[in-house]
Amino acid sequence: MVRECTEKDKEQLLAYLKEEAVYNTFLLADIEDFGFEEPFQTVYMDEEQGEIKGIYLCFYQNFLLYCRENEVNISFLEQLFSGYIPDVVMGKTQTVQIVQRILTEHVLESRDLYLFADEACLEKENPEIRAAGMEDVDDIFAFLQSIDELRHLYTSKQMIVDRIEKNCGVHYIIRRDGKIIAHANSAAQCEATTMIGGVSTAPKERGQGLGGQVVSRLCRDILAKGKTPCLFSIRGEEHNLYHRIGFQKIGEWGTLTKPADGCRQENVEKEQEKDSETEKAVPRKQGMPSYIPIYNQLYEDIVNGVYEKGSLLPSEHLLAEKYHVSRNTLRQALTILNQDGYIYKKQGKGTFVSYDSAKKQKDKIYNFLSEDALEKITDIHADHNIGLPTKIAQIKLHLADGEEVLASNNVYVGENGPIGQSFLQIPLKVLAENQIDTKNEEQLLEFMNKGVYRLAAGSEMSVQLMEADDQVVPFLGIEPGTPLLHFEQLLFDKKQKPYARIKYYFCSGKYQIQCRW
Repeated sequence: MVRECTEKDKEQLLAYLKEEAVYNTFLLADIEDFGFEEPFQTVYMDEEQGEIKGIYLCFYQNFLLYCRENEVNISFLEQLFSGYIPDVVMGKTQTVQIVQRILTEHVLESRDLYLFADEACLEKENPEIRAAGMEDVDDIFAFLQSIDELRHLYTSKQMIVDRIEKNCGVHYIIRRDGKIIAHANSAAQCEATTMIGGVSTAPKERGQGLGGQVVSRLCRDILAKGKTPCLFSIRGEEHNLYHRIGFQKIGEWGTLTKPADGCRQENVEKEQEKDSETEKAVPRKQGMPSYIPIYNQLYEDIVNGVYEKGSLLPSEHLLAEKYHVSRNTLRQALTILNQDGYIYKKQGKGTFVSYDSAKKQKDKIYNFLSEDALEKITDIHADHNIGLPTKIAQIKLHLADGEEVLASNNVYVGENGPIGQSFLQIPLKVLAENQIDTKNEEQLLEFMNKGVYRLAAGSEMSVQLMEADDQVVPFLGIEPGTPLLHFEQLLFDKKQKPYARIKYYFCSGKYQIQCRW
């Protein structure tokens, strides 16, 4: 149940938000600074049996949310947004992506979250920098509105007024010839951290290090108050001033931005113009779609090992710059590469390479569960026994009456829990022929995970989509009826005799299967 909060809820709210204080700097600061009575701010709590499931805050036309377990209350948001459409939605990228299902017209952008770590890296003091006063508000607002990447975050001049009047933040500026040419402000403060925002330099003045100087001045002030600076950036570490002056990336932050009237058509026209311009940089044949040349170049780089399996591709911004194409064209190429099985996306983390260039010349049969996972396998839980096979296993493995098999249920664990499961049946005589000691757990697990595949000269496989049942629900920690991809595989030796039967179960979104035989 979602309800509007009052002062009596403050202690419980703050305790919940402080569990991830850096991510919740804005929420913590807004609740501390403005409380529950201001007309421009409303705080909601989603509560179930005394446990908080999520916090939602309306601040002017900005909407902030935090759900620790990512359990967004969709029905509440649908009702709220029927009469209140925020200009900007902010929160963890994964959480904001869920909100986009409702605000389908809003544009999603993910930013890296940085926390300050090294004071020795700060820039030297610049005497031109000064703290802004009320007399500077109009000029600050006009300056921020002139910066494309900041315009949607500073839609209310009153927010600047409140920050200066109530002393809940500071705006630092550099003026030359009466005009503001550089700016940064402390946007929110809580017990442990202070958020920095509005960092920008006038286009004609860039390249002088002014942004780094203003941020450095802010950082020194924040550190002197016993707090740690934090901020967001759309640029990777190798291309932003924050990393250079002592910040370290610790996570990701998402924003959903309401498009301005006519903005969608303007963006389309800009992308078309960029596509036309990039034809000179990326030659293509007459009639060929604009994304094909960049698709070809990325494909060649991936299969040649420029981007290794499991590596994070550079951001869309950096890739577009590197290959001299528009971001719209790049996205089309990435979509096809994803469909073709060379890359995959992780929500809130980026795009990763799934193709293994080291295997491109190898014609081998392998364990899908360990080699085609989209995240690192951290553990394998094996539960095995020795006994007579089922009738179907006896028939498929060509076993005589009385021949026993090793039957093992193996659960593959990824970064956040089980991601796949296999059930193997291997005749004991196969283990004996390969000198595998069934009492040696380490040796047995290595054989089941890798060794049994090295013996294979052939394979027969069936594939189906199934619903999770009692054979997988307890091991994978999923609900009964959850859709699962299921393989059944028979491995054959050089004499084409079956020697192992394996059943695989793959959790949704955890695998990208690439058969190479």
